[in-house]
Amino acid sequence: MATADEIAEAYADWQVRCNGNARLARMLRGWDRTVHLRATDTGDGFTIAVAGSVLADLRHGLVDTPDLVVSATSEDFADLFWGDLNPSEKYVSGEIALAGSSQDVMRLDAMSMVVFLDQ
Repeated sequence: MATADEIAEAYADWQVRCNGNARLARMLRGWDRTVHLRATDTGDGFTIAVAGSVLADLRHGLVDTPDLVVSATSEDFADLFWGDLNPSEKYVSGEIALAGSSQDVMRLDAMSMVVFLDQ
């Protein structure tokens, strides 16, 4: 089980990799969304805003109305942000659940894979 601080630390590293990725910036152009992360094992919630092709800092708590909701264990969130797991495999196996429009789900999946494969 990962703590909220461990998830935040892993996210901060992932945020730097995402915001420094030119291919991802092109992919995120015009895609301004609010994403809620729900840790299924700890009950922790986090909010990520994507605006202007940039991922904002992780906010503790579920803020604003989400366009997407990602549910996973705290450990899966930390491992995903550290780049230690393939997000597509976890999604296909049902260990990571995504709720939102099919277009937003596909965009988030593609975004995760670009960063995962570019590390």
